[in-house]
Amino acid sequence: MITIGDAFEKFRSRLEATTTEETNASARQQRIRGQLDASDLMIRRDFLTGSYRRETKTKPLRDVDIFIVLSDTGYLSEHPSVVLSDVQKTLEPHYPGKTQPDRFAVRVDFGVQQVDDTSGEVMSFDVVPAFEHKDQGYLIPDDFTGQWVRTDPTVHAAMSTAANKAYNDRWKPLVKMVKKWNDHAGTPIQPSFLIEVMALEIMAGAWGGSYPRELRAFFAEATMRIGEPWPDPAGLGPNVSGQLEADPYQRSVAQDALRQAERACTGALRLEQQGRIENALDAWQSMFGPTFAKS
Repeated sequence: MITIGDAFEKFRSRLEATTTEETNASARQQRIRGQLDASDLMIRRDFLTGSYRRETKTKPLRDVDIFIVLSDTGYLSEHPSVVLSDVQKTLEPHYPGKTQPDRFAVRVDFGVQQVDDTSGEVMSFDVVPAFEHKDQGYLIPDDFTGQWVRTDPTVHAAMSTAANKAYNDRWKPLVKMVKKWNDHAGTPIQPSFLIEVMALEIMAGAWGGSYPRELRAFFAEATMRIGEPWPDPAGLGPNVSGQLEADPYQRSVAQDALRQAERACTGALRLEQQGRIENALDAWQSMFGPTFAKS
């Protein structure tokens, strides 16, 4: 029978992007860039960003972020929906019926069906139009608020890399595990980037040497702190916790889910201490879904 430690190492490995997935993401990025280049949009450059670039994205890969940095700053005097509409109009002929504005971006669905965590396919991209800010970072559209939001994904990436190094290269795997739990639990934590932001503070000490115990510690503290305001780590944009701050019901749902996760971790650890390894493996798989292998 597989040990708990070996099961978590296998789980960690399964959450890592494979060469096939990276190749697939790069090819789709280049194809989208070529389609956008053929339009009237004036693109300075583009790059993959978000949790995919930070290596904290869960699988299957969906909503991989691609920034397209535009030159026409005239858009900044318009409602954010204008640039999103123009980007969608450019991409729609290439992906009929599979593009839609999604607050900060235009989502491109590649029509991948019944994908699992080992397929190597990228399900969708989020194309984010961006403009360089004169001081730092970028301005991106927020179609929901009608505002232009400052952000700097390079700062977010640098902070996650530093956190991972300080945590003996275990920070990113732990974040992906928590995100996988979030997906399996029906995404009570929204946006998922909030998990990373909280982890920058909660998982800031020394690596404790055990994924199960670190997960329990994260869920315990996150339960107590989910109601706090969590600012943009780059210090530029709005609070990452803005959705939960504005919705007390969803905040309550998130807190309940985190509390249940902490209890599930405690129960699984107790089963392991009692030597009931098979039951402990069942408990962990119930938390994370079939990506957590029991053999």
